[in-house]
Amino acid sequence: MKNFIKIASLLFVGSALTSCLKDTLSLDPANSTNVVEFKNPSSFVSPYGSKYALYTKAFDLAPENDFPITVSYSGANVAPEDITVTLGTDAAALTQYNTEQKATYDLIPSTLYTLPAQVVIPKGQRTATVALKVKSSLFDFTKSYVLPVQIKTVSTGEISGNFGTILLSLNAKNKYDGVYKPTGTMVDVSNAAFISLASASQKVEYTLETISATKCVLVDHLYFNSAIAPFWTGTGVSGYGSFAPVLEFDPATDKIISVTNYYGQPASNTRSAQIDPSGVNTFTASTKKIKLKYWMKQPSVVAAAPNIRTSWDEEWTFLRAR
Repeated sequence: MKNFIKIASLLFVGSALTSCLKDTLSLDPANSTNVVEFKNPSSFVSPYGSKYALYTKAFDLAPENDFPITVSYSGANVAPEDITVTLGTDAAALTQYNTEQKATYDLIPSTLYTLPAQVVIPKGQRTATVALKVKSSLFDFTKSYVLPVQIKTVSTGEISGNFGTILLSLNAKNKYDGVYKPTGTMVDVSNAAFISLASASQKVEYTLETISATKCVLVDHLYFNSAIAPFWTGTGVSGYGSFAPVLEFDPATDKIISVTNYYGQPASNTRSAQIDPSGVNTFTASTKKIKLKYWMKQPSVVAAAPNIRTSWDEEWTFLRAR
């Protein structure tokens, strides 16, 4: 979670073409040298110019998830014989990425995954796939895990200088995680012009991102790419600084049992969040809809108890997984 605002998504094709200059190229495809490399395994999120390709993947909470990793004999030719590819990890690659990008990714412990040691690209073929097994139910949600996977050796051919090592950002998500379309109202007692984007007929999506087995934080990726609840000021889109609701669910009943502020209870600007107990406040598994009423309290603006500045009464409809 702590890195979601640090990286900007780029198109994989453009970045791949830029970095491919390190491998042998030829204007005549028939004369190109094949290389053994990883194929794109998931969403590509490396910044432009990064030495290593970083991909991100979110898993449902489970004792074990299979994540396919494909190695490719890339170039003009198919494999001339069975090619044995030995796989391993390269912690130094993650250290270098963190240093270059000023990132804080954590090396995933070996107890949380199983990586096959070898894969064979059959003669006459171009690719082969193995299953990385990920134990997402055991993840520490305070960590941002990355697995640096490396092609160690190949029995035939050359290892790619660009995609012979890749970084896999592995995240766990609970069943409430996803992208939702909200409808409903927002009332700010300090400024009547402030209303919900839905009420103003503006485009809006909420993303719930997992921060624990039972908690999600509301993130806006349309306007701010940050943990924040956007709203309409009467003339444009804004959001309350240092305020984003964290929803805590009871997995046995799917009831929302608390709403707190991601930035603190209270944050430095005195903003805190609280559930409005008069609401339905639940997730319905069959429809994947959320009904929620909550408040933002801010004593520095509303001095009289209970210090409620803003109220939300919303229904969120599930759109897609993130």
